[in-house]
Amino acid sequence: MNRMKEIRKNKKGFTLVEMLLSLAIICMIGGVIAGLCASIGSSFGTTYNLNDSSDYAALYGRGFENSFLSITQGAGAAQQKWTWYISKPGEVGATVSVPTLMIENSKGGAKSPVFQPKFLTKAGTSETKWDIYMFFKKTEVTNAETGEKSIVILYRTFVVDKGNKNFAYRYDGKIWVPRFEERATMNGIKGRKIEILKTSDSLPMTPSTFSSIQGTKAYDMIVNGLEAEGSATYYSKIQYQWSQ
Repeated sequence: MNRMKEIRKNKKGFTLVEMLLSLAIICMIGGVIAGLCASIGSSFGTTYNLNDSSDYAALYGRGFENSFLSITQGAGAAQQKWTWYISKPGEVGATVSVPTLMIENSKGGAKSPVFQPKFLTKAGTSETKWDIYMFFKKTEVTNAETGEKSIVILYRTFVVDKGNKNFAYRYDGKIWVPRFEERATMNGIKGRKIEILKTSDSLPMTPSTFSSIQGTKAYDMIVNGLEAEGSATYYSKIQYQWSQ
């Protein structure tokens, strides 16, 4: 008698189709997770840079405002001048290692730092993370009721990543200049003068000043905040003077 062998199918394990389907699902989930991680990392980097640049811009702005108010409240001396500007490493006569807000006093020809930050440096180097550009503009506001004019100083700070030029931020501020003409008169001085310098060493807030970063993402981020060539009203130096 021939006995027929009973053939049973082994139902353990996966078929080839099931394995391919599982791999496809795993790859899809992996891609989603990788994309999410990249998005989180990018968002963190952007937020970190935004907060960091904002902090530095605020420090430079507060440094200028405090210094400017301190000088304008002083009695001063006839024809004495004070000039504010950003001095950068590598500039002629610069002794600073980071972009520093400087003040120059014409009375003694002295230059001294107003604000010199401790910059974060790139790993393994002494190069600063941020580059700072600061510009000033003077305007007048008339009181509709009294007709009196008040001087307002506008300042604009650009904080640019020196490394990959992928980050650049713009921050605006302003300061109302107190009226101290009475104090000047008491000290035998007729008045005061605030001037935005348009000299050869005072850079205009135009595209040519940012030529070193043109064509980069950083430039694209700030280009809308720049003025047209030849019509600049913001410059990199501002001067305050007690006059005769």
